[in-house]
Amino acid sequence: MAIQECGNGHLYDTNQYSSCPYCQGGGNRINFGGPSFGGAQGSSDIGKTVGAGVQFPQPSFQPQESIGATVAPSDYRNSRKESDAGKTVGVFQKNMQFEPVVGWIVCIEGVNKGKDYRLYAKTNTVGRTEKNDVCIKGDDTISREKHAKIDYDEKHNSYYLIPADASNTIYINEKPVYQPTELSFYDIIELGEGKFIFIPLCTKQFDWNNGLDTGMNNI
Repeated sequence: MAIQECGNGHLYDTNQYSSCPYCQGGGNRINFGGPSFGGAQGSSDIGKTVGAGVQFPQPSFQPQESIGATVAPSDYRNSRKESDAGKTVGVFQKNMQFEPVVGWIVCIEGVNKGKDYRLYAKTNTVGRTEKNDVCIKGDDTISREKHAKIDYDEKHNSYYLIPADASNTIYINEKPVYQPTELSFYDIIELGEGKFIFIPLCTKQFDWNNGLDTGMNNI
C-alpha cells in the first residue's frame, strides 16, 4: 500500500488510483480532529475505514499537561495571595520596602568558629533550625527553636539580648542573662558551647533612617 496526500488533504492508495478519487468524485476533505472546512466530517470520522479500504487509526495520545505532570490547584495562587495578605511584617521592613541588616554576631569559639550571622531590624530568633532568623547549626546544646532573641529597637537605635526557651543559660561577658539585657559593641555572647562577638551596624554614627553622620569620628 502506498499512501499519498493530495493538495486538498485527502489520503488515497496510489496502487489503486492514479489521482485522488475524492477530488474526482467531488467529495469533501476529511478532517482528522481539527477544524472542519467546507462541510467536512468531524473528529468522529477518525478510526473509520475510508476510500479504498484505507484504515486511519484512532490517535491514542493525551495532552502533554495531563501526562505525569503535577499541576497546582486552580485556586492555589488566589489562596496564596490571601494568606500572604495577613502576614505580619516588621515596621522597618514595611516603611523601607525591604528588611535591612542592622548588625551581626560572629562565632569566635565553638564548632561554627569564623561564621557570621546577620541581624535584621526586628526581633531576631536564635536557634538550631532554619525556622529561626539566626540559625546556628552543629551545636546540640542550642535549642532547636528560640534559644534566645536579639532585638533591634529602631526608635532608640539599641539592641537587646532576650532569653527565650533555652535549656542552657546564656551569657553576656560571662554574666548570666535572665531578662532583656542591652548589648554593646564587641560584647561576647555565649550560646550553648559557642561564643559570639556582637557587632552593630546601626550606631550613633549611622542608622537607616538618618544615614551616615560624617561629622563623628567615633562610634
